[in-house]
Amino acid sequence: MVLALLVHTPCGLTLSRRTVVVGGIASSLGLAPLPVLAADEPAPEAVQRLAALVEGRRAQQWRPEERAEVDRLIEEVVALRAPWRREDLRGRWKLAYLQPGPDGGGVDRRIPFPELPWNDSFQVFGANSVTNVGELLGPALEVRVSGSLSEEDPADLTAPKRFNVDITRGQLCLFGGGDVAGGVCAPLPIKGEGVFDGVYLGKRLRIGQNLNGGGARIVQVRVD
Repeated sequence: MVLALLVHTPCGLTLSRRTVVVGGIASSLGLAPLPVLAADEPAPEAVQRLAALVEGRRAQQWRPEERAEVDRLIEEVVALRAPWRREDLRGRWKLAYLQPGPDGGGVDRRIPFPELPWNDSFQVFGANSVTNVGELLGPALEVRVSGSLSEEDPADLTAPKRFNVDITRGQLCLFGGGDVAGGVCAPLPIKGEGVFDGVYLGKRLRIGQNLNGGGARIVQVRVD
């Protein structure tokens, strides 16, 4: 991505220099610049509609006749190229929808998670870390794959946002693992590197695009 310098507007909104330059070029050509959302503005209509559709759903629950509307809204949200507020990324996000890549590819999970009706998949983001959690028998048995997380260009504050992941640990956990009394984890030999784009990030909704597994997109809802 192009290195961007930060520009502070009178209203306190931080923009990248790339956004300002693109907006200036668009104005000179008589074109409307890309919309910029203030932190306190309501989410765009497409985001609100997509969030309402996926709330409370699991990726394996969608009927074929429902998917066309979800896919259309995903394209609208991705086209927003919305501002990226990195503080919104931290937390636990549940997978609600999986959009296969152009060639039908899914997500590179390093280890397959069975898509049983009662299983959920999560990503837990910290400041510089990410943990993928895939349930095998509901929360009683799950696989956790963890690693460090880094932005390819920290100065760029517009989606899509490129991230690199260095996977360093895998675990098979019973009953919540070390986070819960009585839980336990066993190590799994999982290591590797991953690349993904964050193509939308809001307070409650996130869309990511996996670049290791054929371009699949995931729609996630924040759960805490």
